[in-house]
Amino acid sequence: MDIRTQSALLASLVGLALGLAMLLRPGRSRVVTLYSVFALTVAGYYLALFFASIFPEAGWVSRTAVGATILLASVVPLAAVSFFLEFLGVTKETHVLGRRLALLSGVFGLVVAVTPLANQSWARVAVGVWVLGTLVTSVSLLLNRVHLQESRIERLRLMYLAIGAGATLLLTAVDLVGRRYDIPLPPLGPIFSTMYLFFLSQTLLRLRLMDLHELLGKIASQTVLAFILAAVFTVLTVWVKENAALFIFNTVVAAFVTIILMEPLRVKVDEQVVAIFFRERFELLRSLGALRARMATVIDISEVTRMVLDAIHETGRVTHTSVYMLAEDRPGYRLLDSRGPPPETFLDTAAARGLLLAAASGQKAVLLENVDTRLTALRGHGTEGKRFRDEIKRLQDTRASLLQMKSGISVPLVGNDRVIGFLNLWDERVPEAYASDEIALILSVAERLATVLENSKLYEKIRERDRLAALGEMAAGLAHEIRNPLGAIKGAAQCLDPKRLPGEDGEFLGVIVEEVNRLNGVVTAFLDYARPLKQSFGPTDLNEVVTRTMRLIQNDVPHQIELAVQLDLTVPRVDGDAEQLKQVLINLVQNAVQAFGEAGGRITVGTAKPDRFSDFRGNMNEFVEVHVSDTGPGIPLDQQQHIFVPFFTTKQKGTGLGLAICQRIVKNHGGSIAVHSKPGEGCTFVVRLPSPPAEPQAVEAVPSDGTPFPATQPALPPPVSPAETRSRREKKRKAG
Repeated sequence: MDIRTQSALLASLVGLALGLAMLLRPGRSRVVTLYSVFALTVAGYYLALFFASIFPEAGWVSRTAVGATILLASVVPLAAVSFFLEFLGVTKETHVLGRRLALLSGVFGLVVAVTPLANQSWARVAVGVWVLGTLVTSVSLLLNRVHLQESRIERLRLMYLAIGAGATLLLTAVDLVGRRYDIPLPPLGPIFSTMYLFFLSQTLLRLRLMDLHELLGKIASQTVLAFILAAVFTVLTVWVKENAALFIFNTVVAAFVTIILMEPLRVKVDEQVVAIFFRERFELLRSLGALRARMATVIDISEVTRMVLDAIHETGRVTHTSVYMLAEDRPGYRLLDSRGPPPETFLDTAAARGLLLAAASGQKAVLLENVDTRLTALRGHGTEGKRFRDEIKRLQDTRASLLQMKSGISVPLVGNDRVIGFLNLWDERVPEAYASDEIALILSVAERLATVLENSKLYEKIRERDRLAALGEMAAGLAHEIRNPLGAIKGAAQCLDPKRLPGEDGEFLGVIVEEVNRLNGVVTAFLDYARPLKQSFGPTDLNEVVTRTMRLIQNDVPHQIELAVQLDLTVPRVDGDAEQLKQVLINLVQNAVQAFGEAGGRITVGTAKPDRFSDFRGNMNEFVEVHVSDTGPGIPLDQQQHIFVPFFTTKQKGTGLGLAICQRIVKNHGGSIAVHSKPGEGCTFVVRLPSPPAEPQAVEAVPSDGTPFPATQPALPPPVSPAETRSRREKKRKAG
């Protein structure tokens, strides 16, 4: 059996395996089925050619094999044209000539195969020339499609296929000439036919062009590796000719050497092939590999984010890259840092729902190109049926969120069974910028980044705990060391009656007493912030908390400020401490009152039940919100990110601990507090608290138009002046 016969057998077996593998795929499309028919036809041709080569020409087996070879060869153009027309999406009305030539080829081959013409060499040559000429039609279909494509990526993909088809036809023709005239040429026709079938199957399975680049690289590296190992094996065995025992021994040694060298050689060959033929890809892989090692030594969130974005951006393979992190003040993800044109600064949970569902389904990364491809496929099938409509809606939402983040590939950062952020990359210059092995390395970097972010949050919590412990110890000492002198100063100042002192002396004593009281208040607030919270959780009705708090503080609100309540009577109860929540509301309302100054305005306190949103696992979480809104001057944008920082204040006599204590209380309830404000347009603080699962209440929601204390809600008593309050107390004392 010569090398040509062996190559024909190899081509038939590989083609048969490819055709059956694609035919057995579940849910295969029409183009996959036609590919299977094409591959099986080519495999049948080479199998018949194999039998025709190993049996004598005079036997009936040989004549049958020759007839089968002619018949199958003439059917190959029909299978090829049918596949390529379907693969290119060409309508049946076009390329009628190619279809007719392919059909005529099948008829011509059938006539030759079943008649005595099969024994005539000129008839075989005529069938071969006709078949090759008809197969050129398939290549012309690819070339025509290349010129019609607007996408550069699609043009490259089809150009790859056209070049491969042309090379396969040329080498097959050379192989047929060598067989016909017994010319000792290498059997490249079957080899290239097999490789082209494999390349077509990968094109169907991997729609991404970068994966085809990767495939070519792997083929090149494996070829080089095979030649190196073959050379090693040959050097160790070729010099042993007649000594059978020595030949077996050297063969075993050569096998061991091959096994030992295979893995390190494969790694080195892959690196060199990628470095030579895919320089940009090599730089990206090298940079990402070095980045993974550097990230292991970083714990700070801002530093690791800067390190990752700089390393990725410096490769030149991205135009946009960003990191989003789960926001603590409201549901959604806040932009942590970015390179390139800035994306949206905040992505709320509703907008990110498609990405969260993808992560919950097990997707490690979401690619914009895959979303577009799937949308195109679904729209081609029509939108009938709820399943298609729901999937199209989800894909459209996912696409919109990717565009908001300026992301071509978004990798969810998962920690503690939830998505804590997103790593986004995009090269807007090309639709497909990264191969599969590059994406795999990006996923490993994202996994390391998620771990660092989680560790950073834990580290920050430990630092906060240690800081509060130190503050507690310091506060206890300060309270003792400061309050004793303060008490003495205040007592001495009060002993000197300011009313008896003339002129400015009395005013100075009043200032001393006032400032002592303020300093005592600062010490008290400092102690309150430093000491651990004593909480008593239980089912709490927020509507009742709001109502009681407004009754408590309404007498302290100036008359020029209007106080209104808007309650949603359908909000569920929360698990919380009513007294601490009351303290939060008092602080927020007092801040709003102080923001007005001498001007008038309106403060609205209300409850609401926002839309539910799903977390990483798809569980629907329900929250209750308390809104404290005012029509005051608002908070400047540069101050909004600092208002919850302890001791940050813009008030002349403020301590800077009120909002920090509010945030601490809300966080201990498992909730969040956020501010929404534009200068000159007022300010709204939103306190969001989780609600445990409960049966819905029977009370219907009462719409409120925002009027002060609407009659549909629990009415508060009218404000009582201090003089009237003293009068009522005097009457009760006399009656008692």
